Amino acid sequence: MHLLALQNITKRYAPDRPPAVDGLTLTVDQGEILALLGPSGCGKTTTLRVIAGFEVPDTGRVAIRGETMAGPDRWVPPEERGVGVVFQEYALFPHLTVAENVGFGLHRFDRSARRERVRQILELVGLESFASRYPHELSGGQQQRVAVARALAPAPALLLLDEPFSNLDADLRAQMRDEVEKILRNTGTTGIFVTHDQEEAFTLADRVGVLNQGRLEQLDTPERIYHHPDTPFVAEFVGAADFLPGLVTTGGIVTELGVFANMEGREMGEKVKVMLRPDDITFIPRPDGQGMIIRRYFRGSENLYCIRLPSGHRVHSSQASSSVFPLGTRVRPEAHLIHVVTFPEGD
Repeated sequence: MHLLALQNITKRYAPDRPPAVDGLTLTVDQGEILALLGPSGCGKTTTLRVIAGFEVPDTGRVAIRGETMAGPDRWVPPEERGVGVVFQEYALFPHLTVAENVGFGLHRFDRSARRERVRQILELVGLESFASRYPHELSGGQQQRVAVARALAPAPALLLLDEPFSNLDADLRAQMRDEVEKILRNTGTTGIFVTHDQEEAFTLADRVGVLNQGRLEQLDTPERIYHHPDTPFVAEFVGAADFLPGLVTTGGIVTELGVFANMEGREMGEKVKVMLRPDDITFIPRPDGQGMIIRRYFRGSENLYCIRLPSGHRVHSSQASSSVFPLGTRVRPEAHLIHVVTFPEGD
């Protein structure tokens, strides 16, 4: 039995607008961490709100541990679902101490048991010595840990995190990702978090669901999402991707940058587009090279070069930060594909 099952969930906020969530079906197992990844407005947060019970789906069924929480003729309010939520803004009570914030939802505990549970959870998140402080006396990372602690205190079956790291600077984001993952793994808590940051999703999640305009385009491991995207949208959203036209022949897929293996069994004569990632492309400076460097993006640890091919198509190449070539340099681009991913020409 899956811990969470969504079956054909649709949620529309207005009759004349497209659905925020459109026919969404997925399952999450006990102890799994799932990331919902996609651009703003793709339905990530609405999906969390439907799971938590803050929104009523127009169609479909939400089940937790096999029990229907929302569906035809059935509705369980949020407080009875066994779901914890960590909001983007943390939503801590400013007039309550850290201990009081964490213990706020422990109404079923007597005073002594509540105090002990708060102590255990604060120790788990490394904030036991901050119990008497108020939120304004904490750093952003500490406030986030309090929010996670408050959500974990009632021992929820499922923890939902809505863009939990978006208010933190880059270094603290990386640190908090590691800390939150450690907490979830150590407690065996099933987690679903939404983000628009693919690095964040790949770092934390066992599986990633990519949403686009309310629909689930692909649900898979981070590795398969990156190396074997199901659609061009997924290919472009989870990492830089270029596409070159190709023709399927008996000798392979013929493109401007060479012939590639027909690994997906495309039909002879089919016109396709081949996905190329920057780490698939290298180049050699040559005065007679058919490609030309037209842009360089310095990214600290690497340089990303944009190369224009004779056809006018452009590809990108990742190079070491010490490899600096001026714009206008003629080059001979080469493609070395480990995974040959193609899409029909019209996609």
